[in-house]
This record gives sequence, C-alpha cells and structure tokens, in this order.
Amino acid sequence: MEDDNRIKITVTVAQRPLTIVIKKEWEHYFREAEKVINDSFLDFAKKWKYKDQQDLMSMILVDFVVRWLEDEQRLQEYEEEIEPMMESLKALTDKFQVD
Repeated sequence: MEDDNRIKITVTVAQRPLTIVIKKEWEHYFREAEKVINDSFLDFAKKWKYKDQQDLMSMILVDFVVRWLEDEQRLQEYEEEIEPMMESLKALTDKFQVD
C-alpha cells in the first residue's frame, strides 16, 4: 500500500465478506458499522418477508437514511434555536469585556 495511513480490512455484511482499504483511524467505525448492519439485518429478517437478501439490505438502507435525515433535521432545528441564544450570550460578554 502506498499510504502508510491506510489499511486493508475485511468486513462481513449479511454473510458477504467485503475487503476495503480505509484510513487506519477509521477501522473502529467500520467494525461498529459491520455490527450495526448485521444486527439490523437479523432484526429485519425476523420482522419482514423478503425474497432475497437484496430486499432486506434495501430496507435497511432506507431505514438508515430516514433516521439520518431525521437526525439532520433535529440538528438544524437545534442550531436555529441556539443561534439567537449564542448571539445574546456574546452581546452580554461583550458588554462586560474589560479592555
């Protein structure tokens, strides 16, 4: 490998091994993602009827994206709520700033 900061790992998703090259510091995230996806796969397999694993993986993907979009919306709403508070706090601290 050309970049010393990169490693090759194999993660198994839905009983399918995938070999990928990643940054060393990201390995933990890939291992955690492997676990979350496989746990979700088992949960979905128990709850839903499906013809093949592709159907199940598609449902998992849609579920993850919907949750991500929901989190993004919540974060945006939080930022919109906190921004005026931060401006008020800055104005207050500027008022008490000693030169």
